[in-house]
Amino acid sequence: MKTHPLLILGISVSLLTAGCATSWKTAKTFQPPSVEPTAAADLLIISATYGSGTNYSDVTARVNDLLRQPDVEFFASPKWLGADPTPGWNKALVIVYEFKGHRHVFTAGENGAVTASALMAAAE
Repeated sequence: MKTHPLLILGISVSLLTAGCATSWKTAKTFQPPSVEPTAAADLLIISATYGSGTNYSDVTARVNDLLRQPDVEFFASPKWLGADPTPGWNKALVIVYEFKGHRHVFTAGENGAVTASALMAAAE
């Protein structure tokens, strides 16, 4: 079956005007937001665990996401970390990280505040 060139052109124009397709000339490339390098860029989160006793949750990805936000302060709590391995019990957040090439451990008790600057200060 042979497709008529005008039919193809009509379908292409319809898709372009409906927003279902884009021309290579109008497509935009992703540009990440410009962020000036800060001392927080020297922080490398190795691991983060949250819990008590023998029940701990790996919250490394969540802690890393929170610390990468500019000037964020979060708290060691199920609400912030998205995990509650021991409901009703006090828990601790333990972060193993590197700062300027040296490994450190930061601990925050239940509802303790955590910031990138607190981790950097603890490393000094």
